[in-house]
Amino acid sequence: MSTRYISNDAQSKGIKMLLVAVLCLGFNWPAMKVGLEIVTPLWMVSLRFLLSIPVLALFVMLTKKRVPILHRKDRAVIAVVALFQFILSMGLITLCLQFIPAGTASILIYTTPLWMLLIDTLWYRQQATSKRLILTAVSTVGCAMILFASGEPGARIPLLGMLVASALWAIAIRRVSFHRWHGSVIEAVFWQFVIAGTAMLCFAIAFEPFPDFAQYNALNWLLLTYIGPVATGLGFGLMVAAGPKLAPEKIVLISTLTPIVGYVSSVLILDEVLLPLVVAGAVLMIAALVVNGLPAKILKKIARHNRS
Repeated sequence: MSTRYISNDAQSKGIKMLLVAVLCLGFNWPAMKVGLEIVTPLWMVSLRFLLSIPVLALFVMLTKKRVPILHRKDRAVIAVVALFQFILSMGLITLCLQFIPAGTASILIYTTPLWMLLIDTLWYRQQATSKRLILTAVSTVGCAMILFASGEPGARIPLLGMLVASALWAIAIRRVSFHRWHGSVIEAVFWQFVIAGTAMLCFAIAFEPFPDFAQYNALNWLLLTYIGPVATGLGFGLMVAAGPKLAPEKIVLISTLTPIVGYVSSVLILDEVLLPLVVAGAVLMIAALVVNGLPAKILKKIARHNRS
């Protein structure tokens, strides 16, 4: 949607909603790292989604004035996204997060442009533009720098696991891009959380010991409340709600703040080591994301200014 069809008030509201979502999701990286000290990974993922379901249901009721509806023509895509993005990708992210710094993980998950390029060129036989190839190459170099700097013997497999999680996320993104929703996006996310939360609960019961919730103190429950209803429920809900109020390129641009918030908050809150090579790699990756999100008009102005 072009910004000329969106009122200034709507854009302002959308930006505020998206910034809150970015903060919620960014601070969730150190929160999940700490949370893994009190709950096992599969239980973490299941609780994250199940505790978020009431928040998303509230979003639907406030915006649609009814309970969530599962539209028949959306079911296949909802199932695909639930499987690839929320069950497989989120499950793998949480498993790997036990062994690598939260800040590093928050950056690596944003290697989706690389996987999107591979999916489009190898699977859909699309020819990529020069801009896309250059930005993806820059992002890949940044990713390689992070992997090289963080490649302690015990961390290599989890680091690669984060890249696989990013690839799974890219599959979900590309599948959604070809679909025209018959219901609302927020309803789709609600049902994706229901499917993912239920599936991960079954896996958690089957493969991990049952958490001793009676031993949890107020801080433990506060942490789980942030990871679930606040970061995941409110974060995703606000991100979806902000979508119609902003131009796509503006959404992409603001969303690039998420890994920055994730990395900086992990360093400050968890006292993670600030590795120069990781910072340099992160700068390259985020710069590529930012340039990709800039409107063509701005890029042309910058190019003309540099030539003059």
